[in-house]
Amino acid sequence: MLHLEPVGKHLVEVCTNISCALLGAQQVLEAFERELGVAPGETSEDGEFTLRAIECAGGCGRAVVVSVDERYREPVRPEDVPAIVEELKRGD
Repeated sequence: MLHLEPVGKHLVEVCTNISCALLGAQQVLEAFERELGVAPGETSEDGEFTLRAIECAGGCGRAVVVSVDERYREPVRPEDVPAIVEELKRGD
C-alpha cells in the first residue's frame, strides 16, 4: 500500500469489516490502543508503531484478522494483544 505519511517500524492493521467486527474487532483494536499508547491512524512518538483500522484483510473465515508488518495473525483475541506487542518490542 501507499502511505501518504511516514509509518512506524512496525505497522499494525486491525480488520474492522463485518466478519471481524462481529467477532470482536473493536475490542482487539482497543487492546492495541492500550498496549501501544496510540489511536488508530497514529504513530508512536518513538516511531516504532503505527496502528491502523482497515476495512478488509480478506481473512473472513478466521476473524479477527490483524496484519502485523504484512504478516497475518488470525484469529486474534484481545487477550492475545499484549504478547504480540511484547514480541514486536523484543524484535522476534
